[in-house]
Formats: sequence, structure tokens, C-alpha cells
Amino acid sequence: MESVLIVDDDGPTQQLLVALMRRNGFSSVVAANGAEAINVLSSTEFAVIILDLMMPTVHGQAVIEYLAREKKSIPVIVCTAAGPRTTNAIDRRVVKAIVRKPFDIDELTAIVASVTGGSRSRG
Repeated sequence: MESVLIVDDDGPTQQLLVALMRRNGFSSVVAANGAEAINVLSSTEFAVIILDLMMPTVHGQAVIEYLAREKKSIPVIVCTAAGPRTTNAIDRRVVKAIVRKPFDIDELTAIVASVTGGSRSRG
């Protein structure tokens, strides 16, 4: 089973995303901030990363910069309440989609399917 890295500091959002990914055939690893995400990414591969930008300790932008620097080709979906001023500066070579919070579950599911090849079964 392929795995998704969920990087978000909000507990209810983490739980919702884990349940949504499980329903779509993925296991999940949760990181509460960018520092935890970078630590996990140094030793684990993922099919996709769902990344918040505004977090304590290490901001989501630092995770994007890490992925670009390390040339990791894991598709990133930014899921954030940040406005255009913040999201316009995102490295689009790393980030495949930006979803605004509060997000639409069907939209996010479709984007995950798109960036991972859409081979997940619902169950």
C-alpha cells in the first residue's frame, strides 16, 4: 500500500485527511510541522505529500525548499488557508496543486488521484 505524508499542525484536519486517504487506498504518516516532515522525508518515500504552509517550528515553505534542494520528485499538494501573496511564491516545479482551506473533499480526492496515477480503489 502506498503512503501519503500529511503535514499539518491541526489535529482534526490530520484525522480527516488520514481517514480520506485510507478510504482511497493509502496508508498515512502524519507530521505536525515542517521539521518533522523533513525528518521523515530523509528516510521514507511517499506517493504524495499533503502540506499545510502555516505551521509552527518549521513553515511548509521550508519543506518545499528541502524537496527542491534534495531533488525529491514526490508530488506535493499544498492545502492551506494562506492567501495568494503566500502561495504565488511557491515553487511550482515541486507543488503540483494548491487547495484552499476549507477544502472540498471530492476536489482533494480527485487531485490526489491525478498526481498518483488514479489507481486507488475506494473501499
